[in-house]
Amino acid sequence: MSTTFAYYLNRNGLTSKVSIEQRIQESKSQGKSPTIIIDLMYYDQLEGYLSRSSTKVKMGDLCGISRLRVQRLERFVANMKDWGAELIFVTNGAFFDTSGQIIPDEEDSKGNSKDWRYDLQCAIIDYLDNDHYSRVAEDARFIPIERIWTESVVKIARKYGRILWAWDNTRHQEIVKVASVNDALAIISKHFALLMYSGLAFPRYKLWSLVDCTVESMMTVEYDPLTIRRSLRLSAKQMRLLAALSDRYYATATFRNFTQRMKINERSFVSLVAYVRKTAGNLQELDYLKIARDLFGEERYIEKFDEFKAVCESYDISKITLSTEQNNDSVSMQLKKQDSFNYDIYHGIKFTVSITFVDYRYWKEYDVDFFEVCMALYRRISGVIMQHKKDPTLMRYVNIKRSHEEPYGVLELEPEYPEEIIVPSLEFLMAERPTATVPDFNIRLLEFITGMELDRSALEFFWKTDQRSQLQDSLTLRYMVKLNMMEPHEADIFLLGIYRCRREAPQAQTLPNNINLRAFHLYFVYIKMRTLVKHSFYGAGLDDTFMDECYLDGILFQNLFQQWQSTGATDGFREEIAPLKRFRLY
Repeated sequence: MSTTFAYYLNRNGLTSKVSIEQRIQESKSQGKSPTIIIDLMYYDQLEGYLSRSSTKVKMGDLCGISRLRVQRLERFVANMKDWGAELIFVTNGAFFDTSGQIIPDEEDSKGNSKDWRYDLQCAIIDYLDNDHYSRVAEDARFIPIERIWTESVVKIARKYGRILWAWDNTRHQEIVKVASVNDALAIISKHFALLMYSGLAFPRYKLWSLVDCTVESMMTVEYDPLTIRRSLRLSAKQMRLLAALSDRYYATATFRNFTQRMKINERSFVSLVAYVRKTAGNLQELDYLKIARDLFGEERYIEKFDEFKAVCESYDISKITLSTEQNNDSVSMQLKKQDSFNYDIYHGIKFTVSITFVDYRYWKEYDVDFFEVCMALYRRISGVIMQHKKDPTLMRYVNIKRSHEEPYGVLELEPEYPEEIIVPSLEFLMAERPTATVPDFNIRLLEFITGMELDRSALEFFWKTDQRSQLQDSLTLRYMVKLNMMEPHEADIFLLGIYRCRREAPQAQTLPNNINLRAFHLYFVYIKMRTLVKHSFYGAGLDDTFMDECYLDGILFQNLFQQWQSTGATDGFREEIAPLKRFRLY
């Protein structure tokens, strides 16, 4: 219901167009240190990217990452930092099934968004196979590539601020709690339910619309939670009830049945507000019970009452505990410095495998079972992480797509333990060690996880020079060649493209005349394989210095791949690739 809520706010004049610089300077003039909380999960959609993109931009998206776009994302936060703002980025940690830690009834499921995304991506791929990619871009409302920007966005966040992970809350709960604790000037997000959270007092932060922020003018659209509540004539408790109904239950079978029973227009925000306004301002136990009966019906409301009340209270800022105050044992703290994957494995939290334009059908034609590629690495990584729990019955769970025909489903992940390697304690394995070399046990664990024998002398080139951050790319290409996902000459094209993008400043790339589908499939599966290798690095005890964002511009790679396909390995190509032989591990 976020869209109808936004429409209501705009139609009723509950928005203001503001200068971000002016707001920051005003805060400083009052003797405050302006703190801005940024929803990192959707930061790549700054300026309405995806939803408002032109056909040419969408054509570029079909090629992959744009380095110019990354530069633009950096410029926005750099401006705020230069003006004196403290930036805190909040992103997802552990995977939750719903808002809060409540697992819904199967009939309340909003549908598996991962299946929907996969089907959409396959439909786009099929369209590309039959028509020019300009037509595909023109017809597509958006190209679903937002997840491939993650590493670049995280790097920007680390450079200009600090990142907090929502390990024990939903991301939105974490955002509002961090904003409240830090007396934040504003939250930058696209999620309007953030306006409905409240505690003992109503929040003083403003919401700045992520999609309405502009880099050139540094303007945005501002929403004031207190002004909105007063306009709606709702108490803090009623706002939390409205949030539960419009954010948590909206679009479920329960919500549809509720609107039919209460004769409420399912798509009307005004109708829902009118229902909430009729409830008691200071909601008590009996009030919640009556609303639960309206929502779930006579047969289910008693059994669902506790869940419903917990969902309402999950929007109470005063009852949210910051994730940084929980799971503070030494291992958890070290794992929190990584991405969430190893943390989830260690704590037995189900994780979901996201993919972008990885077409199981295509890879099956090359005898590559992408499901098994993922599971093999996950089994070995979990074996390393869980080695010292000494419980052979322990299982972990992964939400993954098994094949093109099968939907996402939760599967048991049985750890595969290293038998010939003594795994150090996780405290020791994950500890930071400023050294010019890498202990042999790290390399042996990496060999175990990837199933590849690694040349020590070849690896020494990376950590005895300043090239260690490029090991992730080189080992990813080696792994893909090993799995017969690409040929060595195709890996060379990747290597050359990465080298060019690292060496040269971001610049506008000329769109190719056509999309080469082989290059398309290679590029997007390479993005996912880089992530799997990153998980493997962390599992082997390698730190962030061995990893970096993906520098490979998608348009540049398409053009380079097509050029090679047209002319073959020219003298110029050989001359340019020759200095990169030390990066060529395959």
